[in-house]
Amino acid sequence: MNILLVMTRKMYPIDDGGQQGIAAHYRMLSKMGAEVYGVMSNVNDDCTDWHEYMPEFKELLIFKRCHPQFGKKPIRTLLEWGLSDKPRQAQVIESKENKKCVMDYIKEKDIETVLLEGPFGAEYIEFDHLRAIGIRIIIVEHNVEYVYQKEALSKYGCLARPEVNRTKKYERMILPQADKIVTVSPMDKKILEKEFGLTNVAFLPIPMEMADIRWKKTASTYIIFNGSLNSYVNYYSMKEFCKTVFPKYAKHHPEMKLLITGGVKDSVRKEFSHANIEFTGFVSEERLYELLCSCCFMVSPIIIGSGTKLKLMEGLSMGIPIVASEHCFEGIPFQGDHSVPYLVASTAKEYLAYMEQLTDSVEMRESLSRTAVDFYYDMFASEKNREKWAETLGIDYGK
Repeated sequence: MNILLVMTRKMYPIDDGGQQGIAAHYRMLSKMGAEVYGVMSNVNDDCTDWHEYMPEFKELLIFKRCHPQFGKKPIRTLLEWGLSDKPRQAQVIESKENKKCVMDYIKEKDIETVLLEGPFGAEYIEFDHLRAIGIRIIIVEHNVEYVYQKEALSKYGCLARPEVNRTKKYERMILPQADKIVTVSPMDKKILEKEFGLTNVAFLPIPMEMADIRWKKTASTYIIFNGSLNSYVNYYSMKEFCKTVFPKYAKHHPEMKLLITGGVKDSVRKEFSHANIEFTGFVSEERLYELLCSCCFMVSPIIIGSGTKLKLMEGLSMGIPIVASEHCFEGIPFQGDHSVPYLVASTAKEYLAYMEQLTDSVEMRESLSRTAVDFYYDMFASEKNREKWAETLGIDYGK
């Protein structure tokens, strides 16, 4: 089967959860024996080295940025956005020339299924024409985009409302035109069905691989949050955590540090100034995994944002003991047929209590580590999950 993945950003090197999730898709497709073609747009360079990072693709159509970045031409950018009725993420890639190029490419390569990695890739296709010639169109909603925009732009108050409203209107228009919509979170499936009245939505866990490294029991003196505070979702959630939970924990356990990974602005470092909080900054993948596998446990106190929680998934794959929020649970739920793979706290008091228990009990950490790996395999890395994806994509996998 020939499949075309449409990606509206540069996909390498992988340094965030969104890229990680999309990479899981094309790696899975390649292993299933599909001929994988791609569109990668809105990039700033020629990407001549893409083969090194994305060898799963047979070919890749690359479109450079066709509208200016806000920081370079703010007045022109605002004018173009103002004259358009589309959200920024769609407006910035809009191009009749590029759409024609993609439609011709679909015909040339005998594409049977088009997989849009997010709704904005719809700027490159003509739904009616593709349906008329029997080409299947699937949209993966990594987030409910208008919900994500609402939360990510909330710091701008009422100024964010036009963009949020445009995004919701765009999703309402685009999503019903797909043959199938895939969400990576069960909560997102419910939102799409309730808000847009959609009946063609399926929840499919991201088909991740098992990690080849494992958390190990050590006499660790730090806990870890894996995620850059340059992300507003991470910043907002950790701000609340460091105000309501961590000071009490540090008071009871002055020997324990909180490590926060990823890039961070100097102004944010100052906001989070505390004797027991340290920032790693950007580190090599090898060093990051070393820190993760040697921590006492991980915290994932995310309280906003839709989609699944990739850093939580990554922690589970390594068997790291984790305390997470109820909001994380909505993205990666577990039921009674699974032993508890991670601890879920609904209040600051409960979060603190779980952290105290994990700090004091090696046995509890080891037990969580074992159940985390088992749960991760069953939910994400199992053949059962791949078979669900194959059925949705129309691939004869394992037959």
